[in-house]
Amino acid sequence: MQIIILNIADMYDIIRLSKKFGVCRMKNKMKELFCWSFPNATKDIGDYSNKERNVYLAGMFGQNVIYAIIGSVLQVFYTDILIIPTIAVSAIMGISRVWDGINDIIMGTVVDKTHTRWGKCRPYLKFVPIPIAITTILMFMPINNLPMGVKIAYVVISFLLWETLYTLGDIPLWGVTSLMTPDEQKRAKLISAARTISSVGSIVIVGFYPIKDALGAIDLGLFANTGKANSDLAYFSESQGYLLAVIAIAMFGGILFRLPFAFIRERITQAPKEKDTGLKENLKLMWENKLFLRALASNILGCTKTILMTAGIYFCKWVLGNGGDETLWLIKMGGAFLIGMIIAMNISTSVAKKFGKKRVYLVTSYLNTVPYILIFFVGYQHILFLMVMLFIAGFLTGFSTVYNTTMIADSVDYMEHKTGKRNDGVFFSGLNFTSKLTAAITAIVTNLIFSVVNYTETINTLTVNIANASAQGLDYTLDFATAYPEITSAMLVLITFVPAIGCVLQALPIHGYSLDEKQHAKILEELEEIRANNAE
Repeated sequence: MQIIILNIADMYDIIRLSKKFGVCRMKNKMKELFCWSFPNATKDIGDYSNKERNVYLAGMFGQNVIYAIIGSVLQVFYTDILIIPTIAVSAIMGISRVWDGINDIIMGTVVDKTHTRWGKCRPYLKFVPIPIAITTILMFMPINNLPMGVKIAYVVISFLLWETLYTLGDIPLWGVTSLMTPDEQKRAKLISAARTISSVGSIVIVGFYPIKDALGAIDLGLFANTGKANSDLAYFSESQGYLLAVIAIAMFGGILFRLPFAFIRERITQAPKEKDTGLKENLKLMWENKLFLRALASNILGCTKTILMTAGIYFCKWVLGNGGDETLWLIKMGGAFLIGMIIAMNISTSVAKKFGKKRVYLVTSYLNTVPYILIFFVGYQHILFLMVMLFIAGFLTGFSTVYNTTMIADSVDYMEHKTGKRNDGVFFSGLNFTSKLTAAITAIVTNLIFSVVNYTETINTLTVNIANASAQGLDYTLDFATAYPEITSAMLVLITFVPAIGCVLQALPIHGYSLDEKQHAKILEELEEIRANNAE
């Protein structure tokens, strides 16, 4: 089954043509739109151009702008704006990720069964991005005054809908990288650049808060004369800021996300089989591909590294910013980490060529424990030291981030060489699944620890006090670390020891990863010969 979402332009064309030329022209347009009868996407020739590369990276940037909002900002919105208890947030994240685990493999199979004039992955890049952006906006609706049960129900439904749509867009966007070129080096460079751009997209987390504050301060007359207390009006203003900022960023990201459809080509194609690989066989292929399983296991076991991004927002807001402006601290700390990460991603291909992906992966993973441990024992109060350590942590993280993705792409080649079957969609659904599973584990661990130290109750009271003081023109002085040592310690553990554990765990499965650069190069040569013979 293929899921097709018509955009407004296509619907307009159908209606216009039906009126002007009659039903026959309309039927042709419908055939073109749904393109059920086109067996192959493109000719299997050439390589991707610089234009294709740049447009693909723009789409990757747009996608990750949206994901950054959901991955890091949404939880803060739930706990600090909607005031949903942290234990409930943990449950919501857990439920949504269970569904993710189911729909990722299903959608991967759907993508692999897709044979259209546009290819295997490109159709989804046409129809899915804008609905993803719209659903993202719906998740930040200002439902502060609704009963808690209604709020939780709305959050669960909107989250599940977003997860489904995002899967339909994410799997094809990553999967198309293995279809754009048969050249290993160019593919590795593309994936490295994609990982770099996806990290750059995460910078939106830093820019989000000043945009939110600016838009929230605009008097749109939405909350005037409501008769609410000053603290409630402050909440409403925050809600307005979140919603307007998300509308602007999500629509921008959705438009960029859709661009690759129009400009990229799929060069590695297979004619549709009389009987496409089903879900059961796909699961079997994944289970039998030990290279893929090791790369996937590494991604899952290393997931606690990502807690730094989510818990770091809370840390910047409350501990470093003392409940005030977190933007400056996010720029300093998040910027240091991301700059280091981006530098590593840009040199990862050349470093892997010289030393090998596996070796670099293992060395950088183990070394990455050092900056986190030093932050804990030396102290976060030394700001320059903290920034240097975060830069080093980001630099070391950049290598494993790129190599994990390229290892999954290499495992697709390995499986095609071994079985003659190339199921890019289902294998990259594994990457998609782990990225969202890591987000779930991040949220669950963070919120469980927060529930132990009564974060929700404490912060709710504190926020009301700050809002009332601000409304009365008073300066609410706060030394958060001194006033709330338990919450501060919890946050510090989340951004140091928990990521350090993830660094060690992610290295363990890679010790048994057996495909080196020479073996992969030989596999690609033989695959080229096989494809050439099949094309004759």
